[in-house]
Amino acid sequence: MLFILLGTFIAGIGAAGAAVVVYKFILRRPRPKGAIPISAGVAMILLQIVLDYGWYSRATADFGDDVVVLRTAEGTSLLQPLSYIIPRTDRFLALNKASMRSNDNLPGIKLAELFQAEKDGPTTSIWQLIDCPGKRRADWTHTMPPTMQDLEGQAKWYELEESDPLFDAACEN
Repeated sequence: MLFILLGTFIAGIGAAGAAVVVYKFILRRPRPKGAIPISAGVAMILLQIVLDYGWYSRATADFGDDVVVLRTAEGTSLLQPLSYIIPRTDRFLALNKASMRSNDNLPGIKLAELFQAEKDGPTTSIWQLIDCPGKRRADWTHTMPPTMQDLEGQAKWYELEESDPLFDAACEN
């Protein structure tokens, strides 16, 4: 957050300096009274727009084949009216295929780590049990692959649709 604030100030100072250079050395005429504050303000606003709308692409740029983005969520803000015209991606849910585990005693059931990343918030991990033959999932708080007794007593199952991205990503062969 500190670097974003610092970068915003630097963009404003740079734009103000550019306005001085343009009027003094290129146009060779007196600059209008509002040229410096207007150019600084426009540069700061444009930088914030670029940072807000580019967050998702920067956050997912280094994902390899092991990470699959399952869902994205767009957000709007009253303080950012452009977001009502062009919604921006504020968070996403992804599956880390490298974290998937299975238990030989429970065929077709996989334990996978999902993570949710937010633009201005922390990234959280969520462990899910995915029953591929049964097309269902369950939240799981333990990192160890479960036993049959755990599934019967602790897992609360939720049905998955055939077109659910979690089912597609976790159960593809």
